[in-house]
Amino acid sequence: MKPKVFVGAVSVLVLFFAVFCPVLRLAETLGWVELPQMGNLREPAKEWGVPFLDAAERFKAGAEDVYVNDLPGYAHVVTAMSTARVDFSRSFNALLTAGVKTGAAPTAAEPDVTGSAETEPAGTSESFESPPAQTEPEEPAPEEPVPEEPAVVSWKSRFLKASGDGVNLYAVDAVLSDGETVGLITSAFSTPERVYTKRMETTAEQINAIAALAPDVKPWVYVCSRLQDAACFSEIIPGEPSTGPLVEKFFSLLDEGIRYDRLKIDSLDDSIKKLFLTDHHWNAYGMYEAYCDIVTMMFGEDAVIRPLGVRYDVEGADYYGTFARTSGYRGYHDSFFFYDYGLPEHELIADKPCVFAERKETYLAGKFSKDISADHYVLFYPYARYLKYPENHTGRVLLLLGDSYSRGISELLSSAFDEAYIFDYRRIREIGDYRAFVEEHGITDVLFMQYSLRGVFNNQNDNTLDTLLP
Repeated sequence: MKPKVFVGAVSVLVLFFAVFCPVLRLAETLGWVELPQMGNLREPAKEWGVPFLDAAERFKAGAEDVYVNDLPGYAHVVTAMSTARVDFSRSFNALLTAGVKTGAAPTAAEPDVTGSAETEPAGTSESFESPPAQTEPEEPAPEEPVPEEPAVVSWKSRFLKASGDGVNLYAVDAVLSDGETVGLITSAFSTPERVYTKRMETTAEQINAIAALAPDVKPWVYVCSRLQDAACFSEIIPGEPSTGPLVEKFFSLLDEGIRYDRLKIDSLDDSIKKLFLTDHHWNAYGMYEAYCDIVTMMFGEDAVIRPLGVRYDVEGADYYGTFARTSGYRGYHDSFFFYDYGLPEHELIADKPCVFAERKETYLAGKFSKDISADHYVLFYPYARYLKYPENHTGRVLLLLGDSYSRGISELLSSAFDEAYIFDYRRIREIGDYRAFVEEHGITDVLFMQYSLRGVFNNQNDNTLDTLLP
């Protein structure tokens, strides 16, 4: 091919994509098409509170979206290649025996590491209901023992990818006691320990300072744990340290009047049961357990816990979460499910109009995106901003300072209060004067509830609690 022809062909191709991608984005905005996304997750642009900087951040986020996510076939090509690469490396990894150095990102040729659950702390597990016992006309037969849920008996772990946002991603293949296998993706810090330790100390200082601004408001902290916070993490991913001791140190740095708790992720069993397999967020059961923890912590003996409700497993809702999308690995997926708690009538103000009954009907009817990048956690659960339960008369109004973990749990958790004001970390600066806000809205309780990666360690340096301080 002649150089001029080649240059001309490339120029036409570049010009085509330069124009076609924005047009495709416009079509998506208008609702004419639905586009997949992978790796470059569409989150709200970072805000600085300075108009020209905020405008620059929005432009940067928009350009990244348009010329990455909106490239035709981007998600499918990237995930297919990434999955093939990881699967191809699996057999080579098994032949190697070199260990993983603590604190260093391993290479793609690190070995599979096989572990045994005999050395792992046992996770809590619920029991399945046993079938009704057979009875004789006069003398009942003895009840059948209640079977236990399958538990992890062994596992293999292997490095997947350095994600570029302060963590390394690992795949874990677990074998359960019933012979079934479960695959999941988890993360470990790639940020130096001295950095996230210092940030942890700063976060504790900020929470103490905010709590001191309004002494009449009861402060609470709930940490949304991750697997690296478990004491057994170094056994699951050899060479990677557990961050559990630092979480405990974080709690010790909180002022005496601040009560705290955390989601118990103390084993592989806990992670499988309470978190998505391919995402860092809690699944529907993890949300419920967190709700029980928080309400019990905040109300004590007066706590009224709603029943778990009816579980709905959504057929065909294969979910590739943040870890799967970031790594591009499609070897595992989640089967999306949710609960209907039978919540009373309430007012909900969210990022978009959202009625639970309509969401439920839509998903059960199969009217949801079936694309490989469909983020069902985001699509199903709203970003709540305000909730009011008019039938409640607790005399308590909640201010929740959270992150994306507030999705899913907001409606359920707020049902324990008269009202709830919910601010994602990207909106916390909208509160402005903290003292004036809590006084104006009659806030009685403030709950700091964030993912431990952010709410304790501030690993991505994007927490905004400091904006509440004078």
